[in-house]
Amino acid sequence: MRKIVLASAITGLAFLQSVSAHGGEETEGLTNLQIMLASLSACIIFHISSTKFFPKEYHSNRKYLLTLVMFTGLVHILLGIKDIIFLAGGLGVISIISVSAFTEFGRTRDVLLMTMLGGVVITMFVAYFTSNHDLHYIAEDYLGVTTKIAELGIIWLLVKQYRNLQKIQTN
Repeated sequence: MRKIVLASAITGLAFLQSVSAHGGEETEGLTNLQIMLASLSACIIFHISSTKFFPKEYHSNRKYLLTLVMFTGLVHILLGIKDIIFLAGGLGVISIISVSAFTEFGRTRDVLLMTMLGGVVITMFVAYFTSNHDLHYIAEDYLGVTTKIAELGIIWLLVKQYRNLQKIQTN
């Protein structure tokens, strides 16, 4: 019960920034703060509820990988309201991890799908720094920096998963 109340409170707080009492000003889309709060809220809810989706023996690193992919995917989908390339990247990473986690087809081809996921995430990571040359802008872009930290976490977990797989195959 406390988890439901906590999830509801976080979701409510996430959308608090979109409330406008005056209603006179128009916006072009969600602000960076709204995107970050919505993505973080959804990821927290997903991580808490993942105990119902996955068995207890499901590897904990895999749950963290799913949560980080959800975060970066949701950020890119919400940014995709303004730019179709972000939408494609966000849908791409969420689609790949969903097929891998929730289908038998994905479980049998997990190495291929994780390689694809790594390729997409590395592309998104490099593309950010390629398109943003100004270090001052990057230092102030908290949404971009937190998303890149999440993407580094994804890459680190994928490398760790690959090394564990190599150890298992050599034994």
